[in-house]
Parts: sequence; structure tokens; C-alpha cells
Amino acid sequence: MTIPAVLVLDDGELEDIQLMLQEMKIPFARIRGGAVVAGTQPPRDLLIATPRRIDAVRVAVGAAIDPPIRVMVVNEDSNALRSQLRRSGFDYLVRRPVHAEALRLMLLHCCYKGEERRREPRVVVGVGVSYRAGLMSRDATLVDLSSRGCRLLSEHRVELGKRIAVQIPEALDDGGDLLELPARVVHVAETSANGVDGFWLGCSFDKLDELTQHAIALIIEDHAQGPATLRTGRASAPASTPEPRAKALAPADDRAVAVDDRRRERRAAYSQTIPAFGERALRVLVGRDLSAGGMRVERHSDLWLGDHLQLAIYGDAGEEPMLIWGRVERSDGDDGLVVRFDPLDEPTQARLERLVANLPSVESLQGSEADALGTVLGEILLTEPVRER
Repeated sequence: MTIPAVLVLDDGELEDIQLMLQEMKIPFARIRGGAVVAGTQPPRDLLIATPRRIDAVRVAVGAAIDPPIRVMVVNEDSNALRSQLRRSGFDYLVRRPVHAEALRLMLLHCCYKGEERRREPRVVVGVGVSYRAGLMSRDATLVDLSSRGCRLLSEHRVELGKRIAVQIPEALDDGGDLLELPARVVHVAETSANGVDGFWLGCSFDKLDELTQHAIALIIEDHAQGPATLRTGRASAPASTPEPRAKALAPADDRAVAVDDRRRERRAAYSQTIPAFGERALRVLVGRDLSAGGMRVERHSDLWLGDHLQLAIYGDAGEEPMLIWGRVERSDGDDGLVVRFDPLDEPTQARLERLVANLPSVESLQGSEADALGTVLGEILLTEPVRER
């Protein structure tokens, strides 16, 4: 059975989303009103639901190590609901009324990120490790590992959403220094392997420094050549076919953006990764910290320091987008790029200030409440690159 890119769970409220997915020719499945049975395959990229279907989301996602991006669509919300969604691992909250084009950009953005996630190498490991949950240290089996997270097999249940520290030897075969990887438990499921009861713990890593990222890349390279065998007395992890061999390269420094031949090479390579559902996905920007002077945007592979760009920023539903020029002024590494707007005319500045004062139609749930303020969906219309040297 083909796994859809998108799964929609609702009671008939998300007809507009279905129409958009059909127009963009993104493969999807939709379950309206009925229960999701255990064992249902999660979608590859994106799961969209309404609040009444939150229990079905838990069944549909299960204990996947590489879970889909999760979006909740609401007519009204509350602090309690947003806290519950964060604990449940949701990535975005969409409040109606929402601009139709902003919603379309959100779908493209999530599906393209899904394409990127599937290119991440993940390897089967199967060795004994430990993790800390508060002051308590527990043994576990590291079942598989990627640069974004891992899956553990533990004899102990850990609360969904809890922060833990996964401790693995830098050289898994020979011990050595411990890597301590801060993570959040995003999936919990009971299991019974070889007669031993336990729990699958799907963990998503928090921000890791460059040395730790490089160490993980070396571990992935070492274990990408064949199936792993368990070297502890605990229940063995299920066999699985390893991903293709990964290249372990030292991470690039995004803070030092040089304008030279590497720029042309990187842009040429980037153009070959356009997904089937269209080039527009590559022009989507998710902005935060919006003000009348500028905003911070997520890292974008085709933006460089000094680039001058025209953006379409979507505000209230039914209104024309605001067309704004700005310049990429600063790179803050993993925190994104800072775009400083050119001087605005009075009507545009007034619209921006009104947009900042209201709750965003699309809110990121990946950080704190304060991090989500000023979230906005935009699109790159034109780019005037910084002059090559």
C-alpha cells in the first residue's frame, strides 16, 4: 500500500485543505469521522488534524522515529490547548480565518521539509546506552540514530514531551567519551520483544553544537555499512535494512557566508532538489519576530548575506499581500537570517503594525509562546543577489 505524503483527520471541516492538496497534486489520504485503527501507517511528510481528532493523531503517528510534521487547524484556541499541542509534538497551529495563500504556502513548506527529512540518513545501531530523565539514569538500547533524533528501547516508560539527555559513547564499539544529547520524547509506545516488555521512546534532539553533530555523523557513517547486532543482554531491536551510506563531513559554518565560487556551486546543487509539487515550495519563508523594521526568517539555502529581495507577506484573510523589499542583514546560524525592510510607505507600515498586534494565523509550536509571537508566512518574489567578487 502506498503511503500518502499527507494525512488529513477531521469531521468535514478541512474541505479547503483537501482542494488545495488536489490542486497541487500532493498525494494525500483523508479520514473523516471514523476512528484510525492501530497499525495505520503514518504519512511521510505531514499530518493535519482538528482538535476533536487529537486522539486519532496519536494512533496514526504511533512510535515512528521520523514522525511527520503535525499541524492543528482551529477556529478558536486557548493556552491549555496550545500547551497540550506542544506536549503532543505538534509543530504548527493554524487559526481561522487564515489567508488562503498563507495556508497554501504552509502546506508547501511542510511537504518540502518532509522531503528534506527523508534525505537525512538513519542507521540501525542496536547497542546499550543510557539516558537521564531528571536525576534518574536509566539503561536503554539505542535502536536507530539520525542527525535529528533516535529511537530507544527502554524497560521504563517516559512521559510524552519530557526532556531527557541521551548518553552514548562517541565510539560505540570501543566505549570512550560520552556524548550527551539533549532531546525531547516525542513518541511512546509499549512493546514486547523476545518475551520482555518495554517501551519504544522516539526522541527528537534539541540544538546540538557543531562538534556533537560531527561526532554523530561519524557514528552514522560507521553503522551505515550493514545491519547492527545487539551487544547487550536486553531485548534485541528488530532487524531493519540500513539506509544508504552517509558521508560524514564537518559541518559548515553558516555564520561566515563567503561570496565566491562556492556560492554558485551551492545554488546549482540546490536547484536539483526541487520537489515534484513545484518550484514555489522553495520560495516560502517562515518569518518570526516581525516588526515594521524587519523580521527573522528560517535558514534558507538560496539566501545569502547582502541579498536584496522582494517579499509577499500575507496578513488578514481576503486582503492583498504586502509587497515589501528588504535586505538579508545578518546570519544568526541555527536561529535563522535577519531581513531588514527598506523604508515603508505609511499604509504598508500601518498594516504591518496591525499584523504584529494580533495573534498570528499560523503559529509555530516548536518553541516557547514568546518565540511564536510575530510568526508570518511569506514568499520570495524577486532576489537581487549581492554582487559576486
